[in-house]
Amino acid sequence: MIAARLHGPGDLRVEEVDEPEAAAGEVKIAVAHNGLCGTDLTEIFSGPRACTTVPHPLTGGVLPQIVGHEFAGVVAAVGAGVTDVAVGERVSVEPLYSCGDCDRCQASLPELCRQVMTHGICSNGGGLAQFTTVPRAMVHRLPSSMSLAEGALVEPMAVAFNGVLRSGAEAGGSALVFGAGPIGMGVVFGLRALGVTDILLVEPAPARRAAAERLGVADVLDPNTTDVADEVRRRTGGRGVDVVLDAAGAPGTFGLAPAVLRARGRYVGIAVAERPVEFAPWVLARGEIELTGSLGYGPGVFTRVIDLIAGGAYPTAGWVDHVGLSDLHDALQDLRDGRRMKVLVGLPAG
Repeated sequence: MIAARLHGPGDLRVEEVDEPEAAAGEVKIAVAHNGLCGTDLTEIFSGPRACTTVPHPLTGGVLPQIVGHEFAGVVAAVGAGVTDVAVGERVSVEPLYSCGDCDRCQASLPELCRQVMTHGICSNGGGLAQFTTVPRAMVHRLPSSMSLAEGALVEPMAVAFNGVLRSGAEAGGSALVFGAGPIGMGVVFGLRALGVTDILLVEPAPARRAAAERLGVADVLDPNTTDVADEVRRRTGGRGVDVVLDAAGAPGTFGLAPAVLRARGRYVGIAVAERPVEFAPWVLARGEIELTGSLGYGPGVFTRVIDLIAGGAYPTAGWVDHVGLSDLHDALQDLRDGRRMKVLVGLPAG
């Protein structure tokens, strides 16, 4: 079969590899679409970091690694003991591995497992291949109202929705979202699904602002021309917004959060900043501001997002591009340079 394998720094090859077979308890999937994300860019261009020449203690994953962790497809075969999934069913994959034994797993926080890893980052296989095998527990059936392309968006939208849930945002509340990339747009969609309509979106890139506006986001601010803190104070009568969700991860966005939040408001960091940030702790104390983070998605979030997408809460027109596996390298470079917003790679039928 054809797959995209990462061999080392910047060395991603589309090549022929052996087709996997489903072992006991596994499901073999004919992949239809695989999304590209920032983690892929980091692993390919700045890494590899997660996957090395030393096997991962939980998954056994080792370079070269088939990349891709945002994917959906059709069940091609099932291993021994799998009786509740049938060949031909359309599925999306929740790709997180956790040990089940550490203190965090025992506290029902498998996404924070001390050995957590992701299928397609450091594992036996990934979504940028014609076929891959995963444990049965990772497989979720798709409703008839969802396409396989939408199924490949569940994983990143679950990351975004987990951040929304971590914010405690409530219907009728207000929010400011930093970043109009895929996760930022997913945050906006998730807030809307919870009944939050008073949303300010901050994005410096003209193309992403335009895409957000096409998706019906009326209040998109350019931080290069607008003083965001002043604008928030003006719009809220000096009160501030209830929650800030940071899908940009820039030092400036972190420093701005205390200036735009109401008393006892909450900042949620979803994006992973590459550089350290500085702030004066007193700015938190004076408003009793809460700082928290969001990593991956907790139990039940993935299936909840499937239901929301099936119900029409996550439009895809205008911000999702489709390419073939032969265009993979160009698409990755486009994403790295900011020329595209979200890319789904279509895999050829096996």
